[in-house]
Amino acid sequence: MTNPMNKSRRFLVRLLIDRALIIVLTLGWVFASTPAHALQPLSDFLDHAKEQNFDNLEARAIAVQRVHEASQAWAHLQPTWTLQADYIRNQYLGAANVGTGAPPPGGGLPIKTVVITPIDQRDASFSAALPLIDLAAWRNAGAASADRDAQKARVAAAALEVQKTVAQTYYQFVGAKAVSRAARRTLAAAQDNASFIDTRTRAGLASDLDLKRALAEVERDRQAIEDADYSVVTLSRSLETLTGLAPESDSLGDQAARPQDDLHDEPPLAEWTRHLEGLPAVRAAELDHKAARLTTSATQAALYPAISAQFTERATNATGFGESPYYTFEVLATWKLDHSNAESARAQRGAAEAVAVRYERSRATANDALFNAWHLVRTQIAKSRAARSSLEASNLALSVAREKYESGKANLVDAVQAERDAFSAEVTEIQAEADLASARAILRLSAGQPPVMR
Repeated sequence: MTNPMNKSRRFLVRLLIDRALIIVLTLGWVFASTPAHALQPLSDFLDHAKEQNFDNLEARAIAVQRVHEASQAWAHLQPTWTLQADYIRNQYLGAANVGTGAPPPGGGLPIKTVVITPIDQRDASFSAALPLIDLAAWRNAGAASADRDAQKARVAAAALEVQKTVAQTYYQFVGAKAVSRAARRTLAAAQDNASFIDTRTRAGLASDLDLKRALAEVERDRQAIEDADYSVVTLSRSLETLTGLAPESDSLGDQAARPQDDLHDEPPLAEWTRHLEGLPAVRAAELDHKAARLTTSATQAALYPAISAQFTERATNATGFGESPYYTFEVLATWKLDHSNAESARAQRGAAEAVAVRYERSRATANDALFNAWHLVRTQIAKSRAARSSLEASNLALSVAREKYESGKANLVDAVQAERDAFSAEVTEIQAEADLASARAILRLSAGQPPVMR
C-alpha cells in the first residue's frame, strides 16, 4: 500500500511548484507594458473632455455671450440709421388760396392753392445720429470688452480644472482595476489553499477548524473583489460622464496600464510659481478687476454731459408753404443731473473694491494650489517608495509563511495573516502609484502645463 505521508509530501511539492508558476505568471501580467485589452491613454479622455465636458461647454457658451455683449456695447458708439415712412388719412382737406404776386395788366389777382393737409398724406424720413462725446458709453464698452476677455480666460481655467478632475479620476480608475485584479489573484490563491487544506484534512494532517478558516478566507476575498469591482464600475461611470468617452473594458478584472514611476524629484517650487500671473484663473480675476474699474468710471461719467449729432431728411406731400424734400442738422448737448447716479457710482466703487479683493485671493489660491501640489508629489514619492519596500517584504513573508505551514512548522493562522498582509501591501502599493501619477498630473495642470502621459 502507498504510504499516506509520502503521498502528502508529493502533493505538497507539486502544489509549491504550481504556486511558483502562478506567481511568475501573475507578476508578468501585472508589469506587462502592452496589455491585450489596454485602457485608453489619459490623453484620449482629456481630448474628449475638451469637447464633451459640461463645464467646458457651459464656459464656451458664456464666452460667446460675452463676445456679443461687447459688440453690442461698442455698437452704441456707432452711427444709428433710421428710415421711417408714414401714411395718414385725413378727414378734411386743408388748403388755402394765396396770391402769387402782382396782378397782370388785364386785371385779376393770380391765385395759387397751397395744400397744407391732404386727404392722403404721405411722409418719408431718413435720419442718422452719432454720439460725439459720451464718456459713459465709451467706458461701458471698455468694461464689456474686459468681461469678454475675462470669460475667455475662464474658459481656459475651466478646462484646466476639468483636466485635473479627469486625470485624478483616471488614475483612481486604473488603481481600482489593479486592486480588482489583485483581489482575484488572492481569491485564486485562497481557493487553492482551501483545496490543499481540505486534502490535508481528509488525510488527517489538518483540523476541521483549519478548513473552516480557509473557507472563511475565501469568502473574505470574494467580498474584497466585490468592493474593488464597485469602485471600478463607479469610477468608469464618472470618467464617461466627465469626458463623454467610455473606458474600454471587457471585464472588471481585465488589464489596465498601471503607471510605473521612477520616483524622480520635481524641479524646485520656485520654477513652478514664477509664471503665476499667466495662469488662466489669475488672468480672469485680473480682467474682472479691470472691468469693475471701467464700470465704476462709466457710472461716474453718467454725471457728465453727452454730446451727439443728428441729421434728418424728410419728404412729404403736405409741404404747406415749405419745400420737399428738406433736411435738418443738429448738435445736441444733454446733461442729466440725477442724485441716484451719484449713489450708484459710490456703490460701484464698493463693488470694484470687492473684485480687487477677489483678484488678490485668486493669486493666493493659485499659489497655494501649486505649493500644495508640489509638496503632495514629494509626499507621494515617499509613500510609493515605502509601499514598494513593504510589498517586497510582505511577499517574502508570505512565501516563508506558506513554506512553514506546508511543512508543518507554522499554523494556518500565520499563513492566513501573511496572505492578508501581502494583499494589503499590494493594494497600498497600487494606490500609492496611482496617487503619485495623479499628483504629478495635478502639479503640472496647476501650473498651466499639460500633464506627462504615463
